[in-house]
Amino acid sequence: MINKVVIIPTGDEILNGTVVDTNSPAIMSIILEKFPACEVKRVRPVIDDEENIIESIEIALEKNPELIILIGGTGGGHRYIATLAKDYTHCALIKILPEIVFKELYGSNGHLWSKLVCGRKNQTLVVNVPGPYAEATEAVRVLIKCIFDGIMDINYIINEIAAAVKKQYGV
Repeated sequence: MINKVVIIPTGDEILNGTVVDTNSPAIMSIILEKFPACEVKRVRPVIDDEENIIESIEIALEKNPELIILIGGTGGGHRYIATLAKDYTHCALIKILPEIVFKELYGSNGHLWSKLVCGRKNQTLVVNVPGPYAEATEAVRVLIKCIFDGIMDINYIINEIAAAVKKQYGV
């Protein structure tokens, strides 16, 4: 059972309106379908900056939610093309979460598609999902199913999320 969830969209393109955040409303809908009495709050999008992301997570943690979902920042494109966004989200999560697991998904060309992170701080489960809509919504469907089924093991959850995201990549 979850009573309170905080959704944190990340990315300069979301904050400045270049890209419309369709993920947050879809994720809210998925959560409320299984937990209709849950309070779901979407916070202001956070720019692609590690310290800003950490600050946003810390503010969310003060509200004592059972779940924080970060959207975006799972890619590793900057390792291949310098002009692509750096993956600040998982770097921030690694710094702030004392209990953490992650799963990296690679394409056949060796390019990192996504580094998914699942962790816990105190009683709050913290998960990041990719920015693309299909990957984000499928990852959250699996996450919410795990929680609904009473599964809170972060290793199990990250494996389920990774499998769901991988299916969206067609591999």
